[in-house]
Amino acid sequence: MNSEQNKFESVRLFFKEPKGFSVVFVILFLSNALWSITQLPQSLFLLLSSFLLSLILTPSMYELSRILRIVDKPDDRKIHFGEVGRIGGLAVALAFAGAILLSENSFPHKYKIVMVAGAIIALVGLLDDIISIPAKIRLIVQFFLALWVIDNEISLRLFPTHETWGQILNSSLTIIWIIGFTNAYNFIDGLDGLAAGLGIIIAFFISFISYINGQPEIFSLSAPLIGALFGFLVFNFNPAWIFLGDVGAQFCGFVLSSLAADVAWASPGEYWKVFTLPMLTLWVLLFDMIQITIFRVKYGLVKSISEWLAFTGKDHIHHRLFFIFGSQKKAVIFLYILSCVLSFFAIILANLKLKNIEGILLSAIIFFISILSLFILDKKTTKFAFGSKLNSKSIME
Repeated sequence: MNSEQNKFESVRLFFKEPKGFSVVFVILFLSNALWSITQLPQSLFLLLSSFLLSLILTPSMYELSRILRIVDKPDDRKIHFGEVGRIGGLAVALAFAGAILLSENSFPHKYKIVMVAGAIIALVGLLDDIISIPAKIRLIVQFFLALWVIDNEISLRLFPTHETWGQILNSSLTIIWIIGFTNAYNFIDGLDGLAAGLGIIIAFFISFISYINGQPEIFSLSAPLIGALFGFLVFNFNPAWIFLGDVGAQFCGFVLSSLAADVAWASPGEYWKVFTLPMLTLWVLLFDMIQITIFRVKYGLVKSISEWLAFTGKDHIHHRLFFIFGSQKKAVIFLYILSCVLSFFAIILANLKLKNIEGILLSAIIFFISILSLFILDKKTTKFAFGSKLNSKSIME
């Protein structure tokens, strides 16, 4: 272990000890008092308080997971060594909720629904971490919670909202969107610090794009999520002390996908932006979901939705990059940078005034480059991704 790692471990140990807990608690108390006196922006307080709460709660979840033996054990599809606690996401969810309670501010009704639905998702995820809930049950819960969110005016606006057919299509796509990205976020939680870091990046850029498009209120809900994930990342970055687990991954995925669905990605009539901007901001999650589906079907490894849901392997984008770089940190940082670059590109596009045909052509180019990258990545990593599950005949095919 080098000197930088030693310093990082010292920081973690400090927050794990009573003196560290006391220091953070005092700072949290003072920040709460300062906010009440000076009336600092609510989003700033939510960001700071959720970060501090996460620093307090994550070490507690670390100890609780060890005591209750809720741990992730290494196997042939895992990259980590040794047992690692897997209810760290509970600290994220509690820090998120705690910051909102401390802020004593009212949120729009639709965001209150997202909070409650997120809490239910977190509870289901926690039960899954403890007793393993069938994937079909989780999907049913996600479906009805997505319907509840949509019923409270959170929806994609890809088609005309004043037409009945447009509303039906928007609602249908929003259900697919929320369920898809909730599970995509869960899938991406495969390397130390990856899901937490991507969650911070996605939440920040979603908020920024919504701000420049006249929706500053979205940051009020993404701020406590960013802060909670930052505090958790202190203990989750490689080498991880604790994982998000299903409780955290499903909670974060649901909240992020609901927020993204509520963003006004473009002005009326700019249809290409409505498709392209969220695709770029959430590209890593989208790309991973697409590529595992394509290649699992291509190589005959899954033949139905139930088989797809049950399939486990090292064929996700982060696994493939790990095989290329030979390092968890390098693979994670590469995906951090990629997500930031694509999100910056989305911000640039958000400010461009292009005709729909020009925007569609640009979107097609981005899609083509993504597909090309997908097949190049598969060619370099197929053998490592599927291992014994893929025989020589399927490779030749």
